[in-house]
Amino acid sequence: MAGEMFKSQAGLYAVHVPYRGAAPALQDLLAGQLDFYFDPGIGLSQVRAGKLRLLAVGSPRRSPQFPDVPTLDEAGLKGFDADTVFGFYAPARTPPEIVNRLNTEINRILATPAVKERIANLGGEAVPGTPAAFHERAMADSARFGAIIRERQILAD
Repeated sequence: MAGEMFKSQAGLYAVHVPYRGAAPALQDLLAGQLDFYFDPGIGLSQVRAGKLRLLAVGSPRRSPQFPDVPTLDEAGLKGFDADTVFGFYAPARTPPEIVNRLNTEINRILATPAVKERIANLGGEAVPGTPAAFHERAMADSARFGAIIRERQILAD
């Protein structure tokens, strides 16, 4: 999705090469078989080792791990936002008291130094929050990614 957003906003043509996961795509990038790649975080160790160059980040804010790397918005693609949020889901009819207890415990875990560090090493940021705030963000992400799916006429096989 980030690649399609990039192609659309930059007005460029690039061939999308589908992979069965990020690891094989990363291997081909390292081998020089790809020109660019939107990485979900697994390639950051290669950036730290000097084997890859991080050109920009697709989130609205700079990465705390790479504060000198611009966002794509700063690089000229105004409003570019391919940031994704990972969260915990439960069945729709889960009682509110259980949802609230899960939220409390998940927020507690996200605040621990070990979890924060592990998520940061993957290029993410542990952000505790409320179920309502997560729902709002998920709906906004759905609308944003849905728009690019419709614009680029992306279909599932």
